[in-house]
Amino acid sequence: MNYSKQVQETVEFADLVNKIQSLLDYLGLETSELEDEREHAVKTNQPVYHQAINNNIKQIYVTTSTLLAIRNDIESMHDDIQRHINKEKKALSQAGKQNDNA
Repeated sequence: MNYSKQVQETVEFADLVNKIQSLLDYLGLETSELEDEREHAVKTNQPVYHQAINNNIKQIYVTTSTLLAIRNDIESMHDDIQRHINKEKKALSQAGKQNDNA
């Protein structure tokens, strides 16, 4: 087995995209709940509570943005690995044809 294929299998086994997506899903649910609480804080005139909720929503936004960037990097890495595997397969195939012709 060639090195590129081993790297691809290792990356796929780690399943990083799905792990990150699980975190993004969880943070989305948390944000939804916080928005409901923020609405309640506004209705009941609790400015300190409202501000604390806003801060939590901002923290989740930053975390979500970072996770999205990581997910995009992982997807790009997967594409690069696949491109290198295809390039390697093509080179091996051409080397095999040259040996057959010799």
